[in-house]
Amino acid sequence: MVPAKWPAPLRRSLSLECSMSTSRILAVGLGAAAALAAVPAQAEVRTWRMHDDHVLGTSLDLAVVASSQASAEMAAAAARAEIDRLDAILSGWRDDSELAALNGARQRVVSPDLFAVLHAAETWRERTGGAFDARIGATTAALRRGEMAAHATPAAVTLDAATRTVTRPEGVTFDLDGVAKGYVIDKALEAARAASPDVAGVMVDIGGDLRCWGQGPGGAWRVGVAEACETADNAAPVTVLNADDRAVAYSGRGLRDLTVDGRVVSATLNPADGRPVEETHAVCVTAAKAADADALATAMGVMDVDAAIALADRTPGVEALVFRANGDRRASAGWQRLVDTRDGPRAQLIRVADGPVWPKGFEVAVAYEVPKIAVGNYRAPYLAIWVTDENKQLVRVLTMLGDNAKWIPDNYVFWRRYGRKTPEVASTARPTRAPGKYSASWDGRDQAGKPVGQGTYTIHVEAVREHGGHSYVSSDLVVGAAAANVSIPGKEELGGVVLRYGKKK
Repeated sequence: MVPAKWPAPLRRSLSLECSMSTSRILAVGLGAAAALAAVPAQAEVRTWRMHDDHVLGTSLDLAVVASSQASAEMAAAAARAEIDRLDAILSGWRDDSELAALNGARQRVVSPDLFAVLHAAETWRERTGGAFDARIGATTAALRRGEMAAHATPAAVTLDAATRTVTRPEGVTFDLDGVAKGYVIDKALEAARAASPDVAGVMVDIGGDLRCWGQGPGGAWRVGVAEACETADNAAPVTVLNADDRAVAYSGRGLRDLTVDGRVVSATLNPADGRPVEETHAVCVTAAKAADADALATAMGVMDVDAAIALADRTPGVEALVFRANGDRRASAGWQRLVDTRDGPRAQLIRVADGPVWPKGFEVAVAYEVPKIAVGNYRAPYLAIWVTDENKQLVRVLTMLGDNAKWIPDNYVFWRRYGRKTPEVASTARPTRAPGKYSASWDGRDQAGKPVGQGTYTIHVEAVREHGGHSYVSSDLVVGAAAANVSIPGKEELGGVVLRYGKKK
C-alpha cells in the first residue's frame, strides 16, 4: 500500500515483476560499492515498475530493484518529487517557471539548479563548436508556430559563478530542452538512490532518455535502441545495449516533428542558420550522465556524420550511433563493446493463421491515448493490446503498460508466463513522444514470428486502473488486399483508438 501521507500526485502504483533474483551486483566503480553496501549478497530482490503520463510533457517510466515494496515506493516518491521540483525551475513550457522569469529579465540571480544547467549548456556550446546552443529559444518558438525565423547568436551571455548571476543580452531567449531533461533524470536517479538503503538498482526513463544505476532486472540493465523514424512503442529495437551505470539519450525524427509551410520537418534546429536538420534522422548517445548524453545527442544530430563520430571518439566515456537520412548507420569506435550479445526476447508459438499473405509492406497501426483523469488518487492504468482470429484464438500480444498480474488481462498473463523467459529489455531509447499518446504496430506475424494470412482479425484494447475504472474496446478489422481504417470511440480509461491497415508510413 502506498502511504496515504504522500501528496496525491505521488501516489502511483508500483507493479511487481513476475521474476525474482538473488542479488548479483554487476555495477562498476563506486556504484558497485554502494550497491553492495545497500543489499546483502544473498538478499532476495524484486523489480518494481512505475509508469505515468504527462510528466515533463511526455511519460515517465521508473524501475526500482529493491528488497521490499516499501523501499521501492520511497525511491519512486523521491524521484517523482525531484522531477516536479525541477520542472518548476527548468521548464520552458511554463509561464511560472524560473527559466521563464530569467527569459523576461536582462540580469538575474538564479537558483543553483538553473545555474548548473545554463553552465552545462554554455560548456557544450563551446565544446561542440556551436552545434549545441541553448540561446536559440526565439527561433525554436517561431518554428513551433510554423514559421521560419532568421537567426543570429549573440555572444554576450555572462554567467557569474560566484553570485550565480546571469546576464542575458537582448535577442537571447534560453531554450534548455536539449539538456534539462537529462539533468532532471540525473537528479531524480540520485534522489531515488538516497531514499532508501535497501535500493539495489534504479532506472529513470523520461520520454525515451534514461539513466541506469546498480543492479538491473536479472542482474543487468539492457536497453533497446529504436530504429530511426519508428514511432510504434512495441517495435523491436535495432540493437540492445548493456547500460549498467550509464545514461542513454536519443534525438531524432518522430512524433515531435513540426509542419512548416505544409512540409513536415525535424524539431531539431541547426543553430548556425536556424533551420531544421536534414542529413541525420536520429542519434543515440550513451554517457555516464544523462545531461551529457542529452546535449551530445542534440549536437550530433546537427553535425555532419564524420564530425559527430569524431566528437564521440574524443569524448571520454561517450559512444554514439548515428542514423543517416539515407538509411546508413555509423557507430563510434567503442559502440560495439556495449552491445548485448545475448538472445533477445522470444515468443512462444501459439498459432499460425492460414490464407494468402499480406501485401508487401502492409501493417496494422494502432494509435491510442491514455487520458489524464483529474482525481486525487489517480494511478496510471494497466493496459494491453492483443489480436485474435475469427475462432477467438490468440494470435499476437502487441503491447502492454504495467506489469502487475492482478490488474491485467488473463491472456497478457499467459504471454508474460510463456513469452518472456529470456533476458529482458528494461527500456528502449527513442524520440520523445507527446504525453498520453501511444502507438503500436502489427507486422502480420504471430507470437513466434511466423506470417499470418489475410482474413478478419479482432483488435482488443483493455485498460484497468487500480482503485479506478475498467475500459475494454474491440473491433474487427478486415486484413486483405485493400487498405482499411477503423475508429473506436474512447471510454473512461481510454481515449479514442484508431486502427489503420495499409502501407507502412
